[in-house]
Amino acid sequence: MSAKSEPTNKNPIAIVAAMRQEREALLAFFPRHRRYEHYNTSMFETDLAGQRVIIAESGVGKVNAACTLTLLLSDFDPICVINTGTAGGMQPGQRILDLVVPDEVVYTDVDVTPLGYAFGQILGSPERFASCTKLRTHFEAVLAEMDAAPRHHRGLLGSADSFIYQPEQIQAIKTRFNNEVQCVEMEGGAIAQACHRFGVPWLILRALSDVPEHGNNALDFQSFLLRAAEMSARICLKLVEKMTGM
Repeated sequence: MSAKSEPTNKNPIAIVAAMRQEREALLAFFPRHRRYEHYNTSMFETDLAGQRVIIAESGVGKVNAACTLTLLLSDFDPICVINTGTAGGMQPGQRILDLVVPDEVVYTDVDVTPLGYAFGQILGSPERFASCTKLRTHFEAVLAEMDAAPRHHRGLLGSADSFIYQPEQIQAIKTRFNNEVQCVEMEGGAIAQACHRFGVPWLILRALSDVPEHGNNALDFQSFLLRAAEMSARICLKLVEKMTGM
């Protein structure tokens, strides 16, 4: 790795992606980096305008995401966590490669309602996890400065340990959450919960690789994964630049 400027902030911005393709899309924008390995988990350290940045590949699913977040927060004490990558759209007007930056995250596969909790709510946690208002404001500023900003959606993100593709899955989510869910994926809930528990600001930024209600979303996911990952990573870079004042 080439010599880099001395970081002005010793606490890094952390960026987490679930899949190898999503992580590689990020590293393409941060070519000067070094690898850090801890408990079979790879993280990559770089900097942007003197601000340290840690990029981590969590693996797919809530357990993998929670494990990676625990190591990331313990080892690096980041000032915030940005989760970037891909998701499946849940609204009829959405298109592949649209962006979703949710205000809130909910689990779509958690049910302890007999104990008096809302569907999707874990015992001891809020019904929904709210993302950082300041980070959302930075994101809106990034889009406002772009000549041709991608379409984007806000609202509710649904997280589960399932790839959502069956009509009955889609309808159940729509019914249980009053058709509020903008997109579905498999790590955001765990990332939001871990950050909530440890008091770390967070934001999720996803590009749609498929829309379950339209076409063959398993095929669309495979076809558009790389393009969606690149789109999400590009916007993430602009977001970090905005946060560092570049």
